[in-house]
Amino acid sequence: MKKFAKGLVRFLITMVIVTVFIIGIQIVRQGMWLWGLPDLDEIQSVSIAYPAVTNQVKEVSSKEDVELALKLTSFLNYSILETADTLSEPLISITYHCKDGSAQTISANEETVWWNGKAYAIKQQQMFINLAEGVFFDQ
Repeated sequence: MKKFAKGLVRFLITMVIVTVFIIGIQIVRQGMWLWGLPDLDEIQSVSIAYPAVTNQVKEVSSKEDVELALKLTSFLNYSILETADTLSEPLISITYHCKDGSAQTISANEETVWWNGKAYAIKQQQMFINLAEGVFFDQ
């Protein structure tokens, strides 16, 4: 029985090491995810500002549009190996207005994302801006 337990522990340790290694490679290749975004069920409405295109802030509250705005943030994976350009200005800001009265804002330009008071270098540069333009500001 001790031999079986030792073998099981070795197997589990090996699996944990391999899992951590694979996740590490994924983060380096595709970027780190933004943590702390609100859940879809918590969001009441979304405000999207893009001053370079229009001075009006676009407000969406339908479940489909709110879900789309939340899914757009998946293109804001950031590189853990690069330093963000903190001198540039954000082009688009998305504010999630939650049902509890709180609000969370995420801002980005082609190369940088600002989230929770920190700037991060975007892994897939310009993808977020292009998609947000096409989805919410198509003219």
